[in-house]
Amino acid sequence: MNVRQTPRLLLTLALAAIALTTLTLALSTRSARAQNGDDIYVDKQLGRADPVVHVGEYLTFTILIRNDTAFTVTTLPLADTYNAAVLGYADAVPPPDAVDESAGQLDWTDLTGFFGDLPPGREAVVVVGFIAEHPQTAVVNAAEVHDAMGTSGALSGTTSIDDGTDSIGGSSPVDKELLAGLSPQVGQPLTFTVIITNDGFTTMTVAPLIDTYNPAWLAFNYAVPPPDRIDASGGILTWTDLTVWTGDVPAHASISVTTVFTALAATGDAMNRAEVVGASDWYGNDMGGGADDVPITIIGPTPTPAPTATPEQKHDKDKEKGKPTPTPVVLTPTPTATPEVPLLPETGDAGPPSDGRLFTVLLGLGAATVLLITACRRVLFRRDPAPE
Repeated sequence: MNVRQTPRLLLTLALAAIALTTLTLALSTRSARAQNGDDIYVDKQLGRADPVVHVGEYLTFTILIRNDTAFTVTTLPLADTYNAAVLGYADAVPPPDAVDESAGQLDWTDLTGFFGDLPPGREAVVVVGFIAEHPQTAVVNAAEVHDAMGTSGALSGTTSIDDGTDSIGGSSPVDKELLAGLSPQVGQPLTFTVIITNDGFTTMTVAPLIDTYNPAWLAFNYAVPPPDRIDASGGILTWTDLTVWTGDVPAHASISVTTVFTALAATGDAMNRAEVVGASDWYGNDMGGGADDVPITIIGPTPTPAPTATPEQKHDKDKEKGKPTPTPVVLTPTPTATPEVPLLPETGDAGPPSDGRLFTVLLGLGAATVLLITACRRVLFRRDPAPE
C-alpha cells in the first residue's frame, strides 16, 4: 500500500464512523421519545351522548389530562375557554381559581394542589358544568395545559377543542279543543279550551296568544282570563302576555285559556284557531311558537217535537171510540104567568120599589095572625052556661 494514501484512508474511515455514531444516537433518541412521549395529553369531551342541548339545560364537559412525558409533573396549570354568548358557567370539580364570565375563561393555577404530582402515565380528570343560555350550532369549548413544569424543567402541553355541540331553543306548542260533549248548534254556547305548553328546559317569561274566529258564524261571549284586545268585527282576540295572569311558566309546564262563543249560523266549515307568537324565555331568547285549528260543524236549531200520548191515554181513547155519541137534549123553558099585585099608593118620600110577591106573603101572614088572635080570644072569654 502506498504510504501517502494511508492518512487519507484513515480520515475517510474516521468520518464514516462519526456519521454512523451520529445516526445511531439520533435513531435511539427518536425511539425513546416515541416510546415515552414528550407532551402532556389533554382531551375534552361533552359529558353526554346526545350533542344537541336545549336552552336552559345543564351540560358538563370532561377534561382528561395524562402525563405522557418521561418525567413527573410538579406544576400543572389549566385554562378552559367557552363561548360566553351561548353558555353560562355553573360549577366545576375541582373549582377554578379564576372565573372570567365576560371573556368566557376558567383558570386553574396548579392542579397538582388538588391531584398531587403526576408521574409518567398518571391521569387527572376535571369536570366543568355549564347552562345553555342561548341557541347556536357548533358551540366551541376548548381546554389547554400551559406552562407545565416537570422534574426536568419546562414541559409542553396540548390543547383539546370540542366543537360538536349544538344548543337549540325551546318551543311553545298549542292545543285547542272544543269542550267534550258539546254539539255545535245555532243559538247555543260553544266552549273552547286552549292549552299552551313550555316545551323547553328553561322558564317561559312571556306568553302571547292570538285567537281568531269567523264573526259571521260565531259571536264572542267571554274568556278566562279575559283578552287584552277584542276585535269583534275582525274576529280576533289578543292576549299580550298570559304570564301576567298565570305567572312564569316552568319548563315542561302548561297553562290554559277558556273561550266561550255563541253559534250564529249553520255551517259545515267553521274554523277556530289559537296561535302563540313572540314567546320568550328567562334568557330573552325567542321561543318557537305553535298553533292549532279546530274545525266545527254548526247545525240549525232542533224543532220541538209534538207531545206523544202515553199507552194509558191511547187505551182510553180507544174505549171512547167504541161508545155511542150522546145526543144533546135542549130544554126549552115554559113561560109562567106572574100574577100582578096592586101596589099601595106611595106616601111620603119614595123608597126603593118593593117586590109584589114579598108584599103578598106579608099580607097573608098578617091575615093569619089576625085570625089566630081572634080564635084565642073566643076560647079565653067564652062563658059557661049557668047551672039549672
